[in-house]
Amino acid sequence: MAYKSQKNILVGMALLLFLAVVVPCSATTVDIRGEAIDTGAIDAGNISWDYSNFPGLYFAANKYTQLSAGAGEHLYFENDDDGGSLSLGSANPNANVIDEGELIYTTKQVASKYKVYSEVSNITRVTKFYTLSLFGTMYCAVDNDATKLAKILMQQSDNDKKTMKSGEEWSMKNGYSLVMNAVDVDGSKCYMTLYKNGEVLDTGVVSTDGSNDDKIYFVEDECSDGSDHIYFLTYVDSIFAGKEDNFAVLKYTWLSDKDSYMEVSSGDEFGNFEVDEAFASGLKLSNSNSISINVNAGTATPITGDLYFKASDEGKGSNGGYVFYPVKVLTVEDSSSMTVSKAEDTAVNESSSDSDEVVVDMSSDSNDGSDISGNTNSASENDNGSSAIETKAVENSVPGFELPLAVISISLVFLLRRTTLK
Repeated sequence: MAYKSQKNILVGMALLLFLAVVVPCSATTVDIRGEAIDTGAIDAGNISWDYSNFPGLYFAANKYTQLSAGAGEHLYFENDDDGGSLSLGSANPNANVIDEGELIYTTKQVASKYKVYSEVSNITRVTKFYTLSLFGTMYCAVDNDATKLAKILMQQSDNDKKTMKSGEEWSMKNGYSLVMNAVDVDGSKCYMTLYKNGEVLDTGVVSTDGSNDDKIYFVEDECSDGSDHIYFLTYVDSIFAGKEDNFAVLKYTWLSDKDSYMEVSSGDEFGNFEVDEAFASGLKLSNSNSISINVNAGTATPITGDLYFKASDEGKGSNGGYVFYPVKVLTVEDSSSMTVSKAEDTAVNESSSDSDEVVVDMSSDSNDGSDISGNTNSASENDNGSSAIETKAVENSVPGFELPLAVISISLVFLLRRTTLK
């Protein structure tokens, strides 16, 4: 009996140890590859990437008509005979230097409909807005002008709902929050206040008794052009008033940062790129410094921010050339955690917070477009298939816990074995 009691105590201690430790799940970097270019088999004028051959550039299926007509992002090589270096391409298969101004990046805005306008009938108060992707960061192009940008912070999808009780606060990005002050006891009105960093931006009353337009609450602010533009809107889908709780259901919420309005002009710098042309119809940028492609498998050549080139070894392409392609790096933060879900058999399982789906946020909060710096991290070479997406774990441990946990675990196993042999 003493043996069983001692063994049970030790097993209990082991279970309690594992139950007490919650290990945050790893962040993961996702490498998105563009189409590979064989320098010995392609003309310089055809070294080009857009949505069709580089998944790292903006694409939306329902925007295909606009994208095929020239909207969206485009990265390409344009030879400058005065650059000094030999041009890339089949005429010079071994050439690997892109002179200043020869790597061109263009981006043009895309027309988008507010979700509430797309999904709800008889909406006239709001219709559409324009977006512009700038090196992976999504902006609102104010008044369809690519030179006046505001960062888009959130947009509820078609099926998203936010239920808010009276007095509840909804925290959003960049310090924005929405407070549901009260819901009418008759279940027909709700009172909301929009804040940023604790300061009141606007207070509104929404009624569900009238038209669908009346159910929209939106807030405007004066932009650089002196006109008011919407930066927040939400749709009160329904209101419920009960004996204990009153709440409203919000849908199609959309938020851009009113304080991130940015005017883009020729000469502005974005990391290693400089704006050559800034028109309402779009932006054209080029590399402000020469880029020497590292022709050595397993190494990365920074372009700007989270964009870089990878290449094969010299001579691995046609006619003694090499193969290279662009890569965009995304960091996916997973909020799931490692924890014990079955104490009876001490199985450690990874549990997701809401669903099994990992969502890649293309807006990339770490890049606000105005602070794009070179990424000098080399990514490991992966030649195991044609997939355009590669993932790598960044972190998978709690700093400082590895050694103590290992020692304790080994000690417990040793004690259990000794007890079992008695």
